[in-house]
Amino acid sequence: PLSYSAIKADIPALQSRGVTVEFDNVITELVNIPDANLRTVIETALGKAEGDPITASEMATLSLHINMQNADISDLTGLEHANNMVSMLLGGEYVEAEARYINSNSVSDLSPLAGLTNLIYLNLGGNTIADLSPLVANAGLGEGDFVDVRGNPLSYQSIYTHIPALQSRGVTVEFTPRTPALPLLISGDNQQGTRGAALERPFVVEVRDRTGTPFAGVPVVFTVAEGDGTLSLTSSMTDADGRSESTLTLGPLATTNTVDVSVEGVSETVSFTANAGIEFDLAVPAGISLIHVPLKATVVDGIIKTIESISDLYDALGGADTVNFLITYDSQAQGWLSYFVPADKGTPADATLTDDIGIIAGMKAPVSIRLSGEALGTNGTSTITLNQGLNLVGLPLRDSRITRVSDLFVLDGIGGNVPVIILTDGGEFKAVGRTGDPGDIPITGGQSFILTALLAATVVISGDGWYNVSGGAAAPLVRNADLHSLLTGTEVTDTTPVLALRGSIINETVGLNKGAFRVIVKNLSDGKIITGMTRDTEETNYQLTIVDVETERAAQIEDILEISVRSTSPLIGVQPLRHTVTAEDVKRSLIQLPNLVAYEIPAETELLANYPNPFNPETWIPYRLAEDAFVTLTIYDLSGRIVRTLDVGHRIAAVYENRSKAIYWDGRNGLGEQVASGVYFYTLTAGDFSATRRMLILK
Repeated sequence: PLSYSAIKADIPALQSRGVTVEFDNVITELVNIPDANLRTVIETALGKAEGDPITASEMATLSLHINMQNADISDLTGLEHANNMVSMLLGGEYVEAEARYINSNSVSDLSPLAGLTNLIYLNLGGNTIADLSPLVANAGLGEGDFVDVRGNPLSYQSIYTHIPALQSRGVTVEFTPRTPALPLLISGDNQQGTRGAALERPFVVEVRDRTGTPFAGVPVVFTVAEGDGTLSLTSSMTDADGRSESTLTLGPLATTNTVDVSVEGVSETVSFTANAGIEFDLAVPAGISLIHVPLKATVVDGIIKTIESISDLYDALGGADTVNFLITYDSQAQGWLSYFVPADKGTPADATLTDDIGIIAGMKAPVSIRLSGEALGTNGTSTITLNQGLNLVGLPLRDSRITRVSDLFVLDGIGGNVPVIILTDGGEFKAVGRTGDPGDIPITGGQSFILTALLAATVVISGDGWYNVSGGAAAPLVRNADLHSLLTGTEVTDTTPVLALRGSIINETVGLNKGAFRVIVKNLSDGKIITGMTRDTEETNYQLTIVDVETERAAQIEDILEISVRSTSPLIGVQPLRHTVTAEDVKRSLIQLPNLVAYEIPAETELLANYPNPFNPETWIPYRLAEDAFVTLTIYDLSGRIVRTLDVGHRIAAVYENRSKAIYWDGRNGLGEQVASGVYFYTLTAGDFSATRRMLILK
């Protein structure tokens, strides 16, 4: 059993002098023990000289007890090889009167002990241990074993998770409980915010124990004790610095929100003040008006709600009970988009509300909603984007340069670029081209304007957010002497300046790529034409909007509208229809048209076999027309005499195959008499086309 030094030093020294040495070259694994004080203890226990190598097999001989008290040990690396150890003393002297340990050791990492499954006694008192998970991982610790971890800064998880796990296995655990101190609010307190909006900063709590040490792993519970706010988190664990946080969204009603922060039965409270923010009563009249949403609304009529899209505004204004339509203008596509019903949500008509987007509102009844929120734009600045041509825009901020409509011409991008500004006032559309024109009214917010720009431009707007409520009860829906004008809707009698049309095309074609449809609406009374494309679905919806603010006559009662459709596929046609405008249509400025039906147009005209055949006494003769034509069917007997002539009339190009469309013959001659059994011939004539087939009657 040669020693490590004999093999590594003495034998090479002999060999260097020419001595032949026969030996068993067996060196077991050396153990790394970086803590010098722990190495001294182990060298003593093994009877080794200082600096002698220590092997794993030698560590395994430490099988009973090792005393490492007050040895200034901080690192247990190397002890993982003492896998036969039964008892280990790393704790110092416990002073009962002072309830503390006197120990010079400062061990924090117990990982080397996780595999020492023969341990039955372990004294670790008075070290710097927080994590007891390695002892839980030691499968050997069980019934009747003893662990002393008093005087250590145990983590919350070790106290409330690891120790109970050991105790459930029958291990006796002596430990010093830690009680969290009151949670200390360290940031985010005394904030003020806007009702319905989240506070700018989360509020952070810090949890420490009685000695002032951060307490990690503690569950902190957040509860709104007063007010109608909501919290981003109602519970969370403290991090390594003993910190936990939550963000409060202030409620729409209460001015004060108090939050309780509790940790293991101790709690602290903090209060936050809610400002009303900017408030604006948006009054939308009955009839047709040009409106604009003047705030980033977070509260609507005292309820937390955002208005970020046309569908949000539709719902806020009362939905189908009060709204006929909301119309926006797509300057890029140069077309009007009408939002009619909730089914339009998510379609192009459900536009996102930008700072400057204007809206045509068609209302069944007047509605006023109170908006609370923040000013549009960022840091008192916003923009109006003008595309070349028609634009429908609102004024995002209360710009000190703008008090009346004509003042808009002083803005760069409008002056010299926009000849006239159109708005609704006094129940009609008015055009303002210079100061003093009819319609040159004060701008009060909530209005929008139709501008035709010669060139694209970006108009910079600076100022404060729009408001017309300074607290207290909602402003009444009446003319205000200070503001001079509120929105008034254009009343519709026998003529409407806006007409929105809605309908569907039912596709009955099978196996054809129908593509898209172009819908064309022509007013036969005044010659106005509007076109639009459909969305590509099996039941294709279309929406078309006519806006005529110059003559204020998009349509009037008794106008005849012709609705025709062109398909991008030459093999698909749609039967046109006509609609006479009614008083109800004009009143609502909205027409729900009957369904149009798309049908197949064959590539060539054909006469098909009759069915049934043979027959008695009736049959159907199908055919296909590639072009519109007058159709006649003539029936002959075997001698060539005419039995019956069926004048079908003018038919459009289509497929006439099923019984509702095919030509019907009841088996009678021109005198109404049943014909005899036998062979007959039938000839179809359609324009320049003629074809003959044979059929058989059997009785």
